[in-house]
Amino acid sequence: MSNDFILTNGCRAIEPIQSDVQDWRITFVETGLHSNIGERLLAVRKYVEGEEYFFANYSDALSDLSLPEYSKACEERNVVASFVSVRNLHSFHAVNARDDGIVSYIGPMQESGFWLNGGFFRFRRDIFDYIEVGEELVEEPFRRLIEKEQLYSYKHHGFWAAMDTLKDKITFDRMNGKGNTPWTVWEKPRGADVNR
Repeated sequence: MSNDFILTNGCRAIEPIQSDVQDWRITFVETGLHSNIGERLLAVRKYVEGEEYFFANYSDALSDLSLPEYSKACEERNVVASFVSVRNLHSFHAVNARDDGIVSYIGPMQESGFWLNGGFFRFRRDIFDYIEVGEELVEEPFRRLIEKEQLYSYKHHGFWAAMDTLKDKITFDRMNGKGNTPWTVWEKPRGADVNR
């Protein structure tokens, strides 16, 4: 999305017109139409075998997450797996109620103390020791990691917003039209604080 290119030879050749991603190496893997997240990770295992760690994501979201800061925090904790926790920016209200239904709290999600799995991950290669065929990543494998204290939640206080609906897309289009694009971290000068 950041460079113009020409696709030729029956989709077998991509010819960049210009490029700002010279040091990128991207492997595209067919993981199956109906595979869950755990199965998709298992399908790419052979491509990350020589890596100390790797990033993954299953989120249709935009963020200003600093990957170097996130990676450093994971390294300091020496965990097998981590995910980015985020606040929900939607206009929903959080509710706490007793078993009998009497409400004890209602207020904006951002003020509730509730964090979501933002869908961005950093794994050491031994994550594959925790995933069995057919398992959903955030269920059985994450339970095993929790038991061994090998799962870390990185709280991201910057921008994160999902694009799951037409309303979300319209919101992003409006933000872009106003020049309010906190997710375009590649356009920020090196060393700039991209989380503000």
